[in-house]
Amino acid sequence: MGALALLTPDILRPEGWSFLDGVDVLFHEAGHVLFMPFGNTLYLLGGSVFQVLLPAFLAGVFYWRGERVSAAVVLLWAAQNLGYVSVYIADARARALPLLGDDPDAHDWWQLLGGWNLLTHDLLLGRVVWLAGVATALWAVWVAYRGTEFTR
Repeated sequence: MGALALLTPDILRPEGWSFLDGVDVLFHEAGHVLFMPFGNTLYLLGGSVFQVLLPAFLAGVFYWRGERVSAAVVLLWAAQNLGYVSVYIADARARALPLLGDDPDAHDWWQLLGGWNLLTHDLLLGRVVWLAGVATALWAVWVAYRGTEFTR
């Protein structure tokens, strides 16, 4: 439950700083590199997708191995990443977040939503992804509870 205490502020109010920011940015940028061969749309999506899917995949591995509490902790990390992706999506029109290259035109979600004619829905889409993060966090708590309820 220590992980829940550490990550709850990040999940509920993802606009602030987190001790995981450096790791999250590293995996976000790695996602761009991994998805680069698959065209511009997947390249742009790849950063956000990979930073969420990596901890979700690890949670699945832990769960499959019967390590439910470990799965729950990593699932909380996925929830935290959904929170940060939600902020990034909601920033698409404003492009006020600091980016690594300082070029506002390099904003992944500005390019994606603009290309899909959904830019005016950035706040709504960001809120939906944030809600998915909250739901993932609640699921993680349930997985942890179930993991401590039964012993192998």
